[in-house]
Amino acid sequence: MHVNGQPHPTTPDLTLHQLLRELNINPERVAIAVNDDFYAGGQAPDRQLDERDVVEIVKVIGGG
Repeated sequence: MHVNGQPHPTTPDLTLHQLLRELNINPERVAIAVNDDFYAGGQAPDRQLDERDVVEIVKVIGGG
């Protein structure tokens, strides 16, 4: 699996929410793409991840 362009170890039964916890990422503050599926972080399903998946996590920055 690749996360933000870098290889990342995959463990059996790893889910997207577990990955975010491992990386200490608050899902409410990011947007996520898994392969060709895009989610607002807080609405991302807790889907199973596979060693072939490509995950991109983008921090949302508010401005004014």
